[in-house]
Amino acid sequence: MDSQAEDIRAVYHLTMAFNGTQAVRAIAMMSVAEHLADGPLPAGEIARREQCDPRATRRLLRAGVALGLLGYDADTTEFRSTPALQVLHKDNDSSLKYYAQSAGIPALWYPAARLPEAVRTGKPQAEEAVGMSLFEYLRRHPDQAREFGMGMSGVSAPVIRLAADHIEPGAARTVVDVGGAEGAFAAELLARHARLTGTVLELAPMAPRVAAEAERRGLAGRLGAEVGDFFTAVPPGDLYLLKFVLHNWDDEECVRILSTIRAAMPAGARLFVVEMVADDDRIPVGLAYMDLAMLAGLGGEERTLTEYDRLFERAGLERTGTRELLEPYACLEVQARSTDPDPTR
Repeated sequence: MDSQAEDIRAVYHLTMAFNGTQAVRAIAMMSVAEHLADGPLPAGEIARREQCDPRATRRLLRAGVALGLLGYDADTTEFRSTPALQVLHKDNDSSLKYYAQSAGIPALWYPAARLPEAVRTGKPQAEEAVGMSLFEYLRRHPDQAREFGMGMSGVSAPVIRLAADHIEPGAARTVVDVGGAEGAFAAELLARHARLTGTVLELAPMAPRVAAEAERRGLAGRLGAEVGDFFTAVPPGDLYLLKFVLHNWDDEECVRILSTIRAAMPAGARLFVVEMVADDDRIPVGLAYMDLAMLAGLGGEERTLTEYDRLFERAGLERTGTRELLEPYACLEVQARSTDPDPTR
């Protein structure tokens, strides 16, 4: 194949990649990983279990083979699992099952279709696409919100474990997980350090999920929820956690969040920020995709270290340590600046 033909094929595959997103989503929603966990099966059996059209199911599974999620035996006409498919199993420690399912909810999918408008205007497109912001949409659709939260927990799990490896509590006793969903990050630290107790600052619908996570991890009595708004106030603590929050917001909103945390921090308190960190000399596809999702959907962005440092400085904070995690994620250790300007400016 000549180079032009290869380029044409590559661009064609990129253009049609949205079908791959929906194929992975459908495979996750049909629990194919769970059905194949005990061995290969024909498409018809999976269709029977899921009450789906047999011919259509076979076509979906065939696409899964093309995507590297499934194997196929032509002699037995059975499909088999692969290590990649196992990532979509609900019981996988880092399962992406719910992340794959939530990737197609209207509040994410429809704004992505308006990416050209987002680029032209520099504005997020959720309002135009679904009539409200992502967070308002999730408030109005609690089932999808639950699935979205579980999806974020799955994609966060390996990053959380690596970040926790690098956080030494020292004399700290209290952890505040700011906007921490069900509190997986705080729970990981508490599970490793018996003297710590934790609070997850979240909106009211998340409180039962924090309680469920605490119970699941054997942390009932040590990990709880506090209902609140991180733009307004956060509780005092020794260690603050801020994971995958800042990239959702524009610079001014980030400064508001960081300033609220700074105002609550007692002397010696530390903040750990976990985010993707952009580097113009090295641009992973995952970061590029997430950055475009932030542009079209929320108005946030993936930032460089220099850009994060500017936000910290404006909020009266400074970065005192950086640990690289799974590329492109990093854990940034942040403390109050020794010469603290007015954090509200």
